[in-house]
Amino acid sequence: MSTPRPICLVDDSDDYLVLLQALLNRQFPAYPILLFRSGQALLDQLPQLNKKPSLILLDRHMPGLDGHQTLLIIRAQSTYLRTPIVMMSADASDQEIQSCYGAGANSFLKKSYAGLPIPDAISLICRYWLELNQ
Repeated sequence: MSTPRPICLVDDSDDYLVLLQALLNRQFPAYPILLFRSGQALLDQLPQLNKKPSLILLDRHMPGLDGHQTLLIIRAQSTYLRTPIVMMSADASDQEIQSCYGAGANSFLKKSYAGLPIPDAISLICRYWLELNQ
């Protein structure tokens, strides 16, 4: 059996990356987890990956190239049109959510209080995109 395609986590918070990585390693141990601290870092590495990502979890608000801009660039490449992208943000206003969906996000996840992930919500969204929506 071959190794599944990787899950890419993109967030400028090292603490959030570590928490997400631990959660996903526990829930989806077969999937390689790749960490990126910026949208630009993800874009620089995407063409170098051996396999297209099975899922991208992308923070909306980051310095430099933010998640929205990163999402638009990824969606402009036909190679990644079918790659599920979950946008994450502490700002869950209707305008913010609609902006993310309008740019091509498949799902939107509100970061919980103090930026800590909500394990059940993250697990559910990831399970949907990794296992049920094939």
